[in-house]
Amino acid sequence: MKNLWYGLLILLTACAAAPSDEPEIWEIPNINRVAAHTRVIKTTPTMVVYEYKDVRVDEIAPVAALYCYDHGKKQAELQQITMRPDFARRAVFACVKLPH
Repeated sequence: MKNLWYGLLILLTACAAAPSDEPEIWEIPNINRVAAHTRVIKTTPTMVVYEYKDVRVDEIAPVAALYCYDHGKKQAELQQITMRPDFARRAVFACVKLPH
């Protein structure tokens, strides 16, 4: 009887840890697709502006984070999103100091 419980416990543990076909929330965006649909409009040491179409701003945010980190080990903070007449969007990211 004890072996039956251990077997059942192992089976339930294996089922609970089985990989899912659902996408991960923190999945890394396809950088080639993001690059193909994004343009850099303006850069300064304290900000970066991207224009994008057919991608989401959360796919661009990691790129902005890398830019800000490379320019003073800062973090990117989304300041503004505007819609352009051609339905492209512009996202302004400020580079701010990391909190201590």
